[in-house]
Amino acid sequence: MPTWREARGAIGRWRRTLRRRILEPVLVGQRSFRETVLNALAARGHLVFCRLDNAVFFVDPSDRAIGSSIMWQGGWQRDEIEGAAKILADAGRLKPGSVFVDAGANIGTQTVYALKSGHFSRAIAFEPEPRNAALLEMNVQANGYADRAVVVKKALGGAAGTATLYLHPRNKGAHALGTPPSVDGLEQIEVPVVRLEAALAEAGITPDMIGMIWIDVEGQEPELIGSLGPLLERAVPLAIEFAPERYGPEKLRGLIELLARHYTVMQRLGAVSRGPEPVQALAGIQERLTDVLVY
Repeated sequence: MPTWREARGAIGRWRRTLRRRILEPVLVGQRSFRETVLNALAARGHLVFCRLDNAVFFVDPSDRAIGSSIMWQGGWQRDEIEGAAKILADAGRLKPGSVFVDAGANIGTQTVYALKSGHFSRAIAFEPEPRNAALLEMNVQANGYADRAVVVKKALGGAAGTATLYLHPRNKGAHALGTPPSVDGLEQIEVPVVRLEAALAEAGITPDMIGMIWIDVEGQEPELIGSLGPLLERAVPLAIEFAPERYGPEKLRGLIELLARHYTVMQRLGAVSRGPEPVQALAGIQERLTDVLVY
């Protein structure tokens, strides 16, 4: 016969198991309940620390995009960044020890993945939203890259100055310059803007040192790419969040013409990859968002 202490212990373990089996599918499995809990944590200023395979990240628990993917799926677009680096390396377009440029770095997933890939020795990451930039710095440090990554808390643009950044209330990676990203979002802030050429010079990075520029600037890709100047002339490889609907026909046509003057090959990244295609094939992309590599 078990002792009273042993019986109490068994009952306690049974109760905990029962509560977990009943409540976890509701609180975690149902999105509305899960988001209520996570929003409550975020409202109190808490972060979630995620231990992943070969990487760690601090995330905002209220973020419904990158933060949510890291917490529940274990990563965010790692295949895309590693795939892009491998494509360039296999094509002889990526020198060992190159610099990775992250335009629209958010909380630093692509910067961390790029440095962990072994293809890049340094990174420079641009993120204008203060809370994202703080997490970017924390994540760079948490992964041991504080001495290899420069964080610039500014937006990239065609001219130095300031701009209005409209904040998305749920998707912390969808903050956008120029146009509010959500019909129910009211918050906006003024952020500093810098030209990439000037920021690189200040960091002591010359165009020939750059291995790839990752561009995810929520619809401002045509303007940013148009301001790259000498980097385009050198055909520095670009990984772009390509969003035709956001650009409109005229901007889309101008962007493809500009890229075709300096690059010959484009390739979709991730599961939708079709192998190398002519840059002009960008005109046939119908998806709302597609990560593409041009080189």
